[in-house]
Amino acid sequence: MELSTTQVPVWVSTLFIICFSTIPVYLIASSIKLAYKNENNKINPTINKRIVLFYWSYFIMIALVSLTGFFEKNVIPPRIIIFTAIPLFLFYLFYVQKTKWFKFVFEHIKLEQLILIHLFRFVGVFFFLAYYYDSIPKEFAYIGGSGDILTAILAIPVVVALRKGGSFAKQLVWVWNIIGLFDIISVLITATILTRIAVENSEAGVQQFGTFPFSWIPAFAPATIIFLHLLIFRKLKKMNR
Repeated sequence: MELSTTQVPVWVSTLFIICFSTIPVYLIASSIKLAYKNENNKINPTINKRIVLFYWSYFIMIALVSLTGFFEKNVIPPRIIIFTAIPLFLFYLFYVQKTKWFKFVFEHIKLEQLILIHLFRFVGVFFFLAYYYDSIPKEFAYIGGSGDILTAILAIPVVVALRKGGSFAKQLVWVWNIIGLFDIISVLITATILTRIAVENSEAGVQQFGTFPFSWIPAFAPATIIFLHLLIFRKLKKMNR
């Protein structure tokens, strides 16, 4: 059986696997650790281990299914959204948020620590690499890649403003958070439109993002990014009160 892999050079796939399986997981785990340190609390080592184990197990599961070609087929709605992104988002909302450790973390994590997790969106550069090697349409590369990279870049001055305690810092966070949320929603809308066009015209569309390893992006990023943006909105409202 021919494995369903992204049509890019091996070095691109290898670099992507290394970056995507480590950077987001590290940023999430380290932010949780810092939340405990903010209250001079010793983090339960099993929490971080379970988080790392969960994400790596999730990535392995997505990889195995992707290699079969199940996510590659152009259908509306995209299978990878139905079977991975939506369930992961619901898992965040209805399970993770109800755990004691999460409630403690959200209570004590600093706003800038939540924002810094979005630095993993620099992986948006892989949208451009995929386009360079004719794996995805130009429109999808520019909307997805540019938006993610811009959000990651803008996160840095926003965090600096927060740490300096400027009077306009919270307003900056509101603007940045709206931009970041709009970006991920626009990517999802664009992917859906391009997939519909591809189905109607028997074209490839964005089906390469259903192959391994780039399938990790739609399986992980939309749910995680939207959830993080919602947490930042909640944190801002709480700070205002």
